Amino acid sequence: MKIAVVGAGNSGCAHAFKLAERGHTVHLIKTSRAVHDAGFDAIAAAGGIEAIDTTNGSRQSFVRLALVTRDIPAGIEGTDAVLVLTQSLQHRDLAPVIAPCFRSGQLVLLVPGNMGSELFARYVCEPDVVFAEAESTPYDARIVGPGRVEILFRNVRNAVAFREKRHEIHLPKVDELFGCHKYLRTNLVEAAMHNPNMVVHTVGTVMSASRIEYARGEFWMYREAFSPSVWNLVRELDAEKNAVIGAYGGVPMSYLDACRWRNEEDLTCDSLTVFKKYAAFGGPKGPASLDTRFIHEDVPMGLCLLERLAAHKGLQTPVASALVTLASALTRTDYRAQAYTIEELGLETMER
Repeated sequence: MKIAVVGAGNSGCAHAFKLAERGHTVHLIKTSRAVHDAGFDAIAAAGGIEAIDTTNGSRQSFVRLALVTRDIPAGIEGTDAVLVLTQSLQHRDLAPVIAPCFRSGQLVLLVPGNMGSELFARYVCEPDVVFAEAESTPYDARIVGPGRVEILFRNVRNAVAFREKRHEIHLPKVDELFGCHKYLRTNLVEAAMHNPNMVVHTVGTVMSASRIEYARGEFWMYREAFSPSVWNLVRELDAEKNAVIGAYGGVPMSYLDACRWRNEEDLTCDSLTVFKKYAAFGGPKGPASLDTRFIHEDVPMGLCLLERLAAHKGLQTPVASALVTLASALTRTDYRAQAYTIEELGLETMER
């Protein structure tokens, strides 16, 4: 396929590389000048991306991209699929800019989605744009130099939800991207709530705030943060999350079981053992400070979304709400003010 990758950060660069490696024609689009400018300029100059792929024997290789551009309409024009890999916190600003470029029949996959397709759908100019949302990226990666990315881990399974049920026939097209999206979630709420970052990033960072600041870059969250008492907190947050998923007609699953489902070929393995294996061999280092997307994105677009969806159904979320309050106090930021409202998501008039 011909694919436009929107976003040239860690995730955008890694997935553009893997898509090109799989034989797709790839356009890489940068939408801002906030971060990663030098790296993007290096990719544009070289005409492609270099990667160290630890999922493939630490092989180093270079792939060419068909187009590297800041021209959004030119990057999207004529593509079969648009893969939006920016932080979901940017969806409000991105939607009115890029959605008018979408065309009928084009697949638009948001990763993570966090129900952002509801915003993008408002700005489309043509009918039958196919919106899908994934809960997690197929690959974990970090930019390690200008035009160079390290690919750290591959999820063996990924699930998506489509904004409209009639569009579920396009699941094979989604799977053609990376070969791991063979599974459907019930709806957008279920996909958003099963985003692992909403749990692991927020709990791990908030509960380790002093350790993160003391360590000054030598903190390994997946290895250090999750003690027995913190797992108790995760279980309580899981209960709140799953109550919301059930209230919207979805299928509940614990964070650890969802982690095993995504990461492990053998589903008979113990879920906690799978997490510890990921922490030991795949879990990336960091965060280095509280100025991190683990808070700035995953609290408003994850925990606050959980809080709002629960309140809409008359459910209480004391643990999620406490984490939001603590994160806001730690960083002196009102994350609830940044979160989607029920009205933005169109849920005030939506049937079950």
